[in-house]
Amino acid sequence: MSRKDMGDHGEQVARALLEQNGLQFIMSNYSCDMGEIDLIMRDGDCWVFIEVKCRSDEHFATVVEQITPAQCQRIRRCAQLFLLQQELNEHVTPMRFDVVAIVIDYDQAQWLQDAF
Repeated sequence: MSRKDMGDHGEQVARALLEQNGLQFIMSNYSCDMGEIDLIMRDGDCWVFIEVKCRSDEHFATVVEQITPAQCQRIRRCAQLFLLQQELNEHVTPMRFDVVAIVIDYDQAQWLQDAF
């Protein structure tokens, strides 16, 4: 499986998991100059920005350990721009940043709410 195929598969698995738990899909692969957000969803009135991490195994590090502080900062900046484009104020708009970690070899998905 190519890296892109693995990423696409991971996003499909993550979206299905989140929709099963009541989140509403808004868009995938939001991109701006600062980076990309894998999934944007709503949980009631809360905007949820989701980083999907998909790996075939965890031999070197867990999937969650592979998320860097710099990556979190890029996602936060992208989310701010997204909210501005929606004409929403980031200071009063409820939002959170979740991670869905998928390990393909174990057919395992872990959803971490408010991860960063």
